[in-house]
Amino acid sequence: MASERIEIGGFTVDPQGPVAGFAPAGLPSFRATGRDGRQGVAVLCRNEHPARLRMLLRLLEETDLPGLLRPLAQGVTGWGGSAVRAVIYEAPPGPALMRPGQRSEPMREGDLVQNVVRPIGRALLALADLGLTHRGIRPDNLFRSGSGPVVLGDGVCTPPAFAQPAVFEDVASAACLPTGRGDGTLADDLYALGVTLVALATGEWPLAGRDDASVIRAKLEQGSLVAVVGENRLPGGIATLARGLLAEDPERRPPPAELVGWPGTARTRVVAARPLVRASRTLRIGPAEVRDTRSLAYALGRHWQAGIEALRSGSVTVWIERALGQPKLANQVRELLGPAPWDDGGPIDGTLSRVIAALDPQAPLFWQGHALMPDGLGAVLAETLLAPSSSALPLAALDSLLSDSVIPRWATAPGDRRVDRTALDRSARQHRLVWRNQALGFGPERLLYALNPALPCLSPLLAGEPAGTVPAVLAALERRAAQLPGDALPLDRHLAAFLAVQMDGRLDEALAAVGKARTAAEAAVATIAVLAELQRVHRLGPLPALAGVLAARAEPALQTWREKTRRERAAAELSSVAASGDLGRLHALFADPEARARDSLGFAQAQQEAREAAQAIAMIRSGRTAREAEARLVGARIAHGAGLIVLALTLLSLSGL
Repeated sequence: MASERIEIGGFTVDPQGPVAGFAPAGLPSFRATGRDGRQGVAVLCRNEHPARLRMLLRLLEETDLPGLLRPLAQGVTGWGGSAVRAVIYEAPPGPALMRPGQRSEPMREGDLVQNVVRPIGRALLALADLGLTHRGIRPDNLFRSGSGPVVLGDGVCTPPAFAQPAVFEDVASAACLPTGRGDGTLADDLYALGVTLVALATGEWPLAGRDDASVIRAKLEQGSLVAVVGENRLPGGIATLARGLLAEDPERRPPPAELVGWPGTARTRVVAARPLVRASRTLRIGPAEVRDTRSLAYALGRHWQAGIEALRSGSVTVWIERALGQPKLANQVRELLGPAPWDDGGPIDGTLSRVIAALDPQAPLFWQGHALMPDGLGAVLAETLLAPSSSALPLAALDSLLSDSVIPRWATAPGDRRVDRTALDRSARQHRLVWRNQALGFGPERLLYALNPALPCLSPLLAGEPAGTVPAVLAALERRAAQLPGDALPLDRHLAAFLAVQMDGRLDEALAAVGKARTAAEAAVATIAVLAELQRVHRLGPLPALAGVLAARAEPALQTWREKTRRERAAAELSSVAASGDLGRLHALFADPEARARDSLGFAQAQQEAREAAQAIAMIRSGRTAREAEARLVGARIAHGAGLIVLALTLLSLSGL
């Protein structure tokens, strides 16, 4: 545990002052004091279970949030050797209504209506106006002072519904990985309120002591209302309200406006659920025995290999057609399977996923024995990459989920899924391209930061320094420059991906140049270009330590200047430019485009002149050779002629002429 006080958004956090029973999922929470003396609670989030940053920033803009505990500030800080996001909440007015598993005195109907139903109705109305869901309604997240109205606690420090026990979620959400439940809809919050009212009205935690699988099975077999209420008796008005809030059809749950005026605004019509058709005989899928299509869907999804064998054998379609008497649904399943299912080694998992979706259009996406909502992908990805465990989605399953475009194919299965299929297809294509692209600034790291904006930069090069923005990253690199190992550059895959996301893709080409560099010096120069652009865009001050490291790594690249005087001048200026901390000037020493163009042009001209001179010399040499040959020929002729003349004169003298 850190011993030094932490500063977050004008609040001082005391790590020696823990606050018990406030934060969800066991997140560390501590006393916080504002500069104006206001008291608050600081919650330290986990990177593997990212906070809901969009919701957090939206709530921080609001001054009036009835029924909600207000967040006051947020930021990235260091904790336990890592950088994490922290959220400051106003101090709760009192203790939570009921701890998990705790038994307490049942609340009276009037107290429940006046101080729970109506305040939560107002809170949900406020969230609905902002286009948000809470996804954390449960007794231990409701706080009150004395006999006053409750306020709803944290809903942003973990992924949506991550801290919700399965009993507080409907079957579709409860079956998902805790990280994969997604933002959901207002109907999910209404359902959680229904279970909360049952808990407060009975004084006991519903289905306490049962594991998630047992809770889901009870809801599937008995229906939510019967499973949650059990043998307890509820006050008349609360019973009516709980029946509506726990309706299996989300469209039948009463809206927040009705809760605010309850019971005067209660609907007079009876909320009735359509009973599921149950088969005359059960069908076994692995260890499960099912009697209806919804239970069948969940059994196939949970017991994946057994589900594959059941579909392969044809027992599922025969059972649907004969035992359930639903030939139309059986034919839909046959069409999804095809004439000879999987005999050619086709996509077994994808077919099973679509069959499950056809059996229960309300079900989440099941994949290789796990379930998630499409909008929960980001948090699932974070847990898989940052904290792989037996409870997380395996990396191989995540890879196939993204690479095989499972989500859009699931969305096209028969049934009304209330999803935007076009948007899912578009995002799936983008995710697949990013995931499979191994260029610097892409790959799993890019997708991690793109889908989880609350994450700080997790590069090992920063050694846990709190960096949640581009300026903070460069400041951390400046502090850590001297500790960079060996000849390492201050840019790894995590840093590149974080910066690429923060700059909305504008650095993609510059980052690609770093990855494509042929030498270490070229990579250093390309890195200078990336960081210089960030320094310019964000108008940051000098970074002399970082510039010094980069200058040392890039120095061999000075030899690529063709002009000797330019090369010598750049080498002489390198130290002083690096000391200035101006990365733009430093980059210009190595790769000023105009100077490089002049250098290349001068080199080209020099090459041309050298070629012309060589040609001239060659011509001179070839001309001299020709003249020498001609001279020899003329000389020979002259010598021959002289010889003839001498011979003639000799003959004349001998003849006495």
